[in-house]
Amino acid sequence: MEEKTSLIVVADPDPNVHSGFKNLLQDRCRVACFDNSEDALRFLQQHPGVAVVFSCFNLPGLGGSAFLSAAQTITPQAARVMLTGDKSKQAVKEALNEGHAFLFLEKPCKTNDLLEALDLALAHHRQKARDRALLERTLAGSVKLLIETLGLFHPEAFRRTGIVRKQALKIARVLGLEKTWELEMAVMLSPLGEAVLPKHVLARYRAARTLTEQERLVLEGAPVQARDLLRNIPQLERVSEHLYFSARGYDGSGFPKDGPTGEEIPQISRILKVLTDLWYASPESGPDAAAFEALMINQVKYDPVLLDLARKVLLDDVPEEKRGFVSECHIPSLQPGDVLMDDVLTENSHELVLSRGHALTQTTIRRLQHFHQTVGVRQPVRVERHAVAQDALRTGN
Repeated sequence: MEEKTSLIVVADPDPNVHSGFKNLLQDRCRVACFDNSEDALRFLQQHPGVAVVFSCFNLPGLGGSAFLSAAQTITPQAARVMLTGDKSKQAVKEALNEGHAFLFLEKPCKTNDLLEALDLALAHHRQKARDRALLERTLAGSVKLLIETLGLFHPEAFRRTGIVRKQALKIARVLGLEKTWELEMAVMLSPLGEAVLPKHVLARYRAARTLTEQERLVLEGAPVQARDLLRNIPQLERVSEHLYFSARGYDGSGFPKDGPTGEEIPQISRILKVLTDLWYASPESGPDAAAFEALMINQVKYDPVLLDLARKVLLDDVPEEKRGFVSECHIPSLQPGDVLMDDVLTENSHELVLSRGHALTQTTIRRLQHFHQTVGVRQPVRVERHAVAQDALRTGN
């Protein structure tokens, strides 16, 4: 029997249908019932883990077929089932072709038929969830490799991803976000727009220098380029939209000019807005009270709840016992898993090689070795090394 953790949505104007589903499934699943498409879609937006969506054909609002189509966009892993008393071929065609329904059931539906349909729908949902999880792990690995490669050639643009990712996950835990994959992907890919900009334009912008009209247009086009690069990659369509709106102010300022405002801006975009601006306002040691005061000058640009939450979460002192050991290492003694405490610079020109917050891998350590052999790297390098690695170093294991 399915554990009572699966969430089922029923969209039908008939209260008897609502009570029938709740009575029949109360020992198996959680059931949420709605009598129109708008309320049901709003619920799906807030609960992306819904397992099965049942809808009647003549649903008030969008109609059953259009509602199921919209539900597929919001919760692609949910199985969709159409319920209707209309036996016409047109109804079946709309349910399958437009609503992308997994099953089609005629009303009134026998109890055994409904339970059998539920079992099939839940099995379909579980398979889609497994497939998506596998795809996400594969894609996450590919994105990590891509970011690591891009970070080697555009270290200035990608220097913040490691630190901001940790900050975003802290905020996500407090918010109770169960699925953070899209948030993590958005953080890791957030510098992509900067990486495609001419370096002199980015340097002038970060230095708050006046831009020419052409430079301003190039700068404003960065989010569009990032979105266009990602939107055609399966599973990254929503991530591309989060990035597109990540420069949009809560008050309606910023890019794009005709974009959403307030709560209409995707939550992940609002989180990115706070954390990206906080990064640039913070000293090398990380966020402090002064950095948050700098953001408060233009606080209307930020979601007030997220800004207050970030202050509470990110300014908390880390207990001493949970901190890693800070070691000063020469390149031969660096280990995978070490986290850079400072930017790594070339010996003479002081060009950025790897940024602070970067978690070292075998690949990045080899890159540092090659840089040191060719142009020289400033040493020793300060890294944070956690207790497990430190004990291994002491024992020689």
